[in-house]
Amino acid sequence: MKLSLKEVFYLSRPRFWMYVLGTFLVGMIAAGNPFEHGPLTTILLLSFSVFFSLPANVLIYGVNDIYDYQTDIHNEKKLAYESILQPNKHRNLWVITSLLILPFLLLFIWSNTPTKIALMVFLFTGIFYSATPIRAKSKPPLDVLFSSIIYVSPAVVGYFVTGQTNIEWLAVVGGLIWAFAMQTYSAVPDIDADQKAGVHTLATLFGEKKALWFCLVCYLLSASIGFYYLGPIAVVFGVVYLAMVLLSIYNTNKLFKYYTYFPLINVITGALLFFNLFYQEVFV
Repeated sequence: MKLSLKEVFYLSRPRFWMYVLGTFLVGMIAAGNPFEHGPLTTILLLSFSVFFSLPANVLIYGVNDIYDYQTDIHNEKKLAYESILQPNKHRNLWVITSLLILPFLLLFIWSNTPTKIALMVFLFTGIFYSATPIRAKSKPPLDVLFSSIIYVSPAVVGYFVTGQTNIEWLAVVGGLIWAFAMQTYSAVPDIDADQKAGVHTLATLFGEKKALWFCLVCYLLSASIGFYYLGPIAVVFGVVYLAMVLLSIYNTNKLFKYYTYFPLINVITGALLFFNLFYQEVFV
């Protein structure tokens, strides 16, 4: 059975697009003033921006929906908040995903070696986070590691595309730790469904309370690293995320409600981070 364009759009989780597109843009702006690049670099940056919108997200979440079907049918969050991709549409989704991704192979050919490596890391983790034989999402702590790399590697791509190679790896580590918390917090509402389906995650391993405390520690660490690079704005971000997790710890009956605000919080903080870096690079 064929998927409609509307179905393809919604399965790409538009509210999550900024998780990879946003980090790509942050990596790009961290490398310097974007208006000072040559024509080829500018074309690559614009093309990668398109890639990390619909195509990359169809890849990530499409593969996820295909391999998560047996889990999703037990998941109230999936039934009420998202949708389930029926097996008779899986083959068509593979075709659509391939058609969306293949044109961007030209980006791979024209990119420098560090960008190629970072892009291959993104594609590998994006596919095998959900797909067999690795299926990292059911093998903690690989679930948290792969997911974090999926969301941070676009920033590394964005940095390397500009031709810069002197990347601050401690900042990358800070981003990964932040993403550890993001992945684990998102997995907490899925604990019951994952346990019913026999899927193991860091959240199911820890249990609800310990998983949330793990998120708290990760956000504290990432905010501390962020303060080294960004100053007070990282403290503001840290307070927001720590408050959200503390509310979740002491009001577990409202956890799903807080989770529904999570994408909005991430988009707002990501936008503030981008424009703060933009101002520093362009106007200071």
